Amino acid sequence: MNNHDFVGFIPKRMDIAESIMFHFPQNVAFGKFGRKDGHNVFGTALYEPKLDTFEQEGEKYSMKYRNAYGGDSWLLVTYDSAGKSYRGEKFINGKSIGISFGTEWRMFFVHFAILGLTNGERCMFEEIPSKISE
Repeated sequence: MNNHDFVGFIPKRMDIAESIMFHFPQNVAFGKFGRKDGHNVFGTALYEPKLDTFEQEGEKYSMKYRNAYGGDSWLLVTYDSAGKSYRGEKFINGKSIGISFGTEWRMFFVHFAILGLTNGERCMFEEIPSKISE
């Protein structure tokens, strides 16, 4: 896929208002426009929480999110309750490809989404029509 613009998504929080889980997303998505086999496409990768990976170490809480399309790709999202901050790291094929930090939910995920899709990351492609009929 040829690289073009990335698309960021701001996820919803887990719907558990009076729990530390409120500081974690229901899921995380990354997207990118591009061309594949001569066609305009939009690729998306969806990451879903693995609740059994939730851990606490002092004031830091973390959880892994696995790529819904398989492969050896995951995210590690950490919330620091003392610093009221977020950290996200993205792994593709077992290797770290980027890290993001932030103190505010929306801006943290804007910066995390900038990582976009990576070659080798499993995703779903949808063809985009050249002309959109009205």
